[in-house]
Amino acid sequence: MRSTARLLSLSIAAVLACSAVALPASAQDNARSSHGKDDAREAARYPNATRKEPKPKVSEENGKLLNEISKTFAAQDYAKVRSQADDFLPKASTPYEKSLAYEIAGSAAFSQKDYASAATDFQEVITANGLDNNGHYDSMSNLVASFSNAGKYPEALKVLDQFIAETKTTDPQYANMRLSLLSHTGKAGDAEAAFKQRLAKDPSDHAAFQNLLATYQQENKNAEMLALLRDRYKQGLLTSADDLRAYYITLLQTPGSNWREAQTLLDTEVAKGTVPKNDQTATAYSVIAQSAFGQDQWNIALANYAKAAGMSTSGDADLNRARILSGQGKKAEAKAAAQEALKKGVKDPAAAQRFLK
Repeated sequence: MRSTARLLSLSIAAVLACSAVALPASAQDNARSSHGKDDAREAARYPNATRKEPKPKVSEENGKLLNEISKTFAAQDYAKVRSQADDFLPKASTPYEKSLAYEIAGSAAFSQKDYASAATDFQEVITANGLDNNGHYDSMSNLVASFSNAGKYPEALKVLDQFIAETKTTDPQYANMRLSLLSHTGKAGDAEAAFKQRLAKDPSDHAAFQNLLATYQQENKNAEMLALLRDRYKQGLLTSADDLRAYYITLLQTPGSNWREAQTLLDTEVAKGTVPKNDQTATAYSVIAQSAFGQDQWNIALANYAKAAGMSTSGDADLNRARILSGQGKKAEAKAAAQEALKKGVKDPAAAQRFLK
């Protein structure tokens, strides 16, 4: 049996910055023969690593047990995987057997979001030192992600530096990870400067943009976040729904009358189809409506609640429409809005019922 892995994407830095985490493939290979030979060998993911790969040794019986654990992992029964691994480990007689059992157990713990246990297991993989370079360094990458998700950023940074030094990787994703971790360990200024430098060199560097935005967010630099988003929008560099959502949320969270700008942004992008008509967008329109109402702009508030109601699965925006319409003396329209609110469902049905009397 040989260890195989696939790369998944996992958030490690405040909403926007992402790291890669390697997990075992959903189906492991069949057990190795007693001679320890593979039918095929994976391409090296870390070709520059100088670590000497150990020769995997596994007994026929333990190979069968490891294969059963792998099948359980493929079935996504993660609790059972961890139990099977606990039962197996006292029987493991070679570094390879220990490493592979810990690798699968750690992946199961990670899938259950038990990041502390996952970190312990992946550290054991590295300590046992029984896997080939792919499995060994995938587990080290997993350890970084486990520490990160557990909020242990200094530990994650230390392991990542070891990973980069040993693999000599030039993959930019690991540079992004390192800068993201720096921003969590009291060195946000260093990370910010590096991301700015990269964006100045290549404005289309989306990873640098996302990580700079995340760094600003961690430092509560709303004004800088907003300036960055405005600039990129003007350049036509905010094109995804997620990026646009970051823009309008930042507008609505920054003090001032930015709700007007958010309204224009949403109207434009909803019409283009780049921002979807869903409950998230409906919530944004409701916030805009509330801001307008707070400035006695009742008609603008009503118009935005209507937009929210048109794409919301709940009736809360319709109830707010009823309140404004009633305040304007439009009782029939208020009643219709209240009925629509009750039809969809509202948090306070009694409030909607009052407009039906």
